[in-house]
Amino acid sequence: MLYKQCSLYVRGIFLGILSKLRLESWIAIMITLMACFTRLSMAAGQVFYVIAILLSIFYIWKHRHDLYIPSYVKKYSKTFALMLLLLLPSAVLTNNIAVGLPEFINVWLWRIPVFFVIALCIRDKKTLFTMLAVFFVDFGIDNLVAFYQHVSGMTDRGWGFGSSVLTISGLMVMLVPIFCVILLDSAFPNYVKVSALWALGCVGFGMYGNQSRGSWLFSMIMVPIVSLPYILKRFIYVVVVLAALGGVVWGFSTQPQYVARFESITNTTTDGSNLGRFDVWTSSINMFKDHPVTGVGIGQWRTIYEASYRLPTENQHLYHAHNNFIQLLGEVGLLGLLGVLIFYGSIIVDNFVVWFKKRDPYSLCAMIAVICYVFVFGQVEYTLDNSSGMRIMYFMLATMLQLRDN
Repeated sequence: MLYKQCSLYVRGIFLGILSKLRLESWIAIMITLMACFTRLSMAAGQVFYVIAILLSIFYIWKHRHDLYIPSYVKKYSKTFALMLLLLLPSAVLTNNIAVGLPEFINVWLWRIPVFFVIALCIRDKKTLFTMLAVFFVDFGIDNLVAFYQHVSGMTDRGWGFGSSVLTISGLMVMLVPIFCVILLDSAFPNYVKVSALWALGCVGFGMYGNQSRGSWLFSMIMVPIVSLPYILKRFIYVVVVLAALGGVVWGFSTQPQYVARFESITNTTTDGSNLGRFDVWTSSINMFKDHPVTGVGIGQWRTIYEASYRLPTENQHLYHAHNNFIQLLGEVGLLGLLGVLIFYGSIIVDNFVVWFKKRDPYSLCAMIAVICYVFVFGQVEYTLDNSSGMRIMYFMLATMLQLRDN
């Protein structure tokens, strides 16, 4: 009897708390859980994603007469629609529309709703900051898992929660400069700074375990660039950034295997990873030469590559071109590439203009997310096809823009 009364009491408290949560809070919880789980379990991530989308549809219907649509949503919706229009011929004018159209929906339509969910439904600044803090803590754990996988002998290169060593590498390249901005700018509350510092420290271990040359090299380039506007203001920042970079470089330089791996970046004669990329780039460019306008078709690249374009020296049977833009040239041609450049280019230009005028950190972080994930790490990996990575990029982009506009 007592147990039953206690159970009812606890249940009443729990339901009372849940009933007080606003619809906006529920959407924020679901979309944050999506960002945290999308690498750990794609199925769980999809469930949270679908729930967030359904809740946001209800939210938009509920506020249909007074829904606030940010100006940046109106701008980017136009360039996004133009991108889809220019990509669509590569989905329907192919030898296999049954593959092209579903892949068009999966790659170019299904991953961006996270952006609109946040942009249209979540405006409370404290909620947005909390979303960032929770995700940063999760990403730190992700990196510690990658470190453990390596040092325990489970694998030569740790991948963290996901299944690909390059997925977590791309996220490192995108997020490390953002962590630096958060730590250096006073606009972010202390608990977000603490979570960013935690994640940044864990990324050091993650890079050690992951051994991605791209994450090492690009982070060493991007961190000083994004930190420059801050460190020039205070000498102590210069000392801290230089000391941190020096410590990382020294730590890696004491390990011969990491020195050898870093030096292999310029090895174009015997390094299999480099040679494989050169071969697959050549093949994708050959595809483009034969199909310059719309490419071989969305979702057709791997099949046609294996059937007609793979070079005899490429024995890894790579399933994409390991470069966003060379991949797009072969798969969607000049028309599709133009659409992608217009969409992501408009985001970068718009945020650069705002940042240049106001020097706000949110525009800077939004710009960093797109530049680092699509254009920087996209030089060595086909990041546009990575479902979890693209959702996290849109998560970061929309959250930063909402913080700027609210």
